[in-house]
Amino acid sequence: MAISITDWGNFDQALPVAVKFGTGMEIQEFANPIKLEAPDEVLKKVNETANRLSFLGMHGPFSELVPASRDPLVRQTAKFRFELAYQVGMKMDAQHLVNHSGFVPKTYPRDAWIQNTCDFWVDFLTAKPNPGLFHIENVYEDEPGALLELVERVNEVFQDELLTSCLDIGHVNANSSHSFDEWIGTLGDRIRYVHLHNNFGVLDDHFKLTKGTIDIAQVLELLKVHSPNAIWTIETSVEDLEPSLRWLQEQ
Repeated sequence: MAISITDWGNFDQALPVAVKFGTGMEIQEFANPIKLEAPDEVLKKVNETANRLSFLGMHGPFSELVPASRDPLVRQTAKFRFELAYQVGMKMDAQHLVNHSGFVPKTYPRDAWIQNTCDFWVDFLTAKPNPGLFHIENVYEDEPGALLELVERVNEVFQDELLTSCLDIGHVNANSSHSFDEWIGTLGDRIRYVHLHNNFGVLDDHFKLTKGTIDIAQVLELLKVHSPNAIWTIETSVEDLEPSLRWLQEQ
């Protein structure tokens, strides 16, 4: 499997770690809409050093973006931000773009959420034939079934694998009552990207891999069996990247 780290919004600090361990990097600075609207400074730094990284990913904006909204203006805002992120990602030759699902519990019936979100992604992806580029990340979902149905329905429309899943294990631990066995077993090979970090099952703390209640070793074994094509991305604070990478090497 390929290994990556996030820059946690600080490319300069994360770059030496990625180079030292020979990993890819997920650029998260553009999750900030302010930087997304004025990307040139960060883009210049990334493009000048990208040849020192094994591959590049990017995290898109997510704050208050709800693709499933029945309000066309809300959907328009989400599409506008996602489009900006796509254009920036193409300027730095990103091979992976991560977007949150936008799911908010108890706001829409399950079927309505799936239909609305499917319509959004079909519209957004129509002129973007980039198989394997977009990964939808779970955040507040309790179970994996709706995400699975969303990904399968969108790909069925295009008869291609334009949308896959980013499994965030910290979000599962903090926000779901279902086990990792169920999440990973259900989504299976649709998981092509993983965010690895730990917490104590209450808040999305993004601790290093060894600090929290997630049995990371067990999760990685499940991923190797059910999601063998997934990229493993360590999504901790910058200071916890190296300890997490060392632990991963030891395993």
